[in-house]
Amino acid sequence: MKLPIGQSDFRKIIDGNFDFVDKSLLIPEIINGAEVILFTRPRRFGKTLNMSMLRYFFTQEVDGQSTKELFYHLKVAKTGENVLQHQGKYPVIFLTFKDIKETSFEKAYEKIYKLILKIYGEFSYLQTSSLLLEHQKDFIKRILKRKADQGDLENSLQELTEYLFQHHGVKPIILIDE
Repeated sequence: MKLPIGQSDFRKIIDGNFDFVDKSLLIPEIINGAEVILFTRPRRFGKTLNMSMLRYFFTQEVDGQSTKELFYHLKVAKTGENVLQHQGKYPVIFLTFKDIKETSFEKAYEKIYKLILKIYGEFSYLQTSSLLLEHQKDFIKRILKRKADQGDLENSLQELTEYLFQHHGVKPIILIDE
């Protein structure tokens, strides 16, 4: 038995042929559920892995790699077209605050800025979108060039969701861990 101890990245578990409990039937529950869902479970219960699975299901690619093949042998693949039509159709913002455990505001602010910077880097193609206005592209550039002020950073998630909606024509999915 090959267990994915300490591993919370869905692709690594699938590609590594680890043994795991197939929780992919969570996906239809999410699709048919509420607009906002809060998972409250004890530590080590698989919340991060489940969110990673959701990320890989709803987005077309992660780190330049297609996500479609990850679900071929899972239970969700047998649920029918009403669920599978959602696979790879949404921009997904995935944030995890689990590594931000600083003792000062300044240090926490810096780590949060780096997190926002990484997320904006994933969607840097928006800088050349013909569907965004110049001031919106300028906002993205300020974030990416580390010239954003605290107010920009405070609004960065809301702005990014609006830009993604404007560019893709579908509401993005936001997954926030810890």
